[in-house]
Amino acid sequence: MNIPAAASGRHLSAILCSHPEHQESLPANSLNHYAEVMAARVPEHRGAVVAASDGLMIAEFEDAAEAVNCAIDMQERMAKYDAMNADGKFLNACMGIHFGELYLSEGECKGTGVDMAKELLSLVPPSKIYITRDVYVRVRLLLPLKFENIGRKKFSSSTDEKDLLSVAWESVTANLEASLKRLSEDDLQRATTLSSKLGLNASKKSSLFVLIFFVLFLFLLLKALKLF
Repeated sequence: MNIPAAASGRHLSAILCSHPEHQESLPANSLNHYAEVMAARVPEHRGAVVAASDGLMIAEFEDAAEAVNCAIDMQERMAKYDAMNADGKFLNACMGIHFGELYLSEGECKGTGVDMAKELLSLVPPSKIYITRDVYVRVRLLLPLKFENIGRKKFSSSTDEKDLLSVAWESVTANLEASLKRLSEDDLQRATTLSSKLGLNASKKSSLFVLIFFVLFLFLLLKALKLF
């Protein structure tokens, strides 16, 4: 478990909580894949895993945008894994992100922000990413994403109700795949057009060479027959 040195004192962070749905019924290879994805992708987005047990993973990020990008990255990888999984046991990871207080005490990850993120996670449907408005105000101008308003929820760890939003990460993947497909089709069309042009030019050149050769052959033949 990678715990940053800064986590020992009280501080504010973007806190990402995640767990797979029905983890008790998932096979060992699926749970191992889930753990490997978390361990690999969190550091790639400048985050650190601060707690991991019984399928629950808590990671912190200084940058809220990095936390959201990391969640999307992991959901995409889970979706690909589920698409290739033949046994019907899907990961369906739930992810919640809140920006708040976090600190370590006696080796445990604590803070009002952590409590809020855990409580938020309990509200997240399978394969979804929920964020609080505390995260939204920090990423809305930075990330070209669609957010669906879920409504206001009361949390036991806060005296105020919190606005929740769902990150439309599926549309990001769909748009990217569509763009790549369109790019591939455009490239194919350009290649076909270029090939046709080259083929036409080559045909014209070939015809010219044949004509020149025929004229030369006819000249030599007439010369041999002394008719020219």
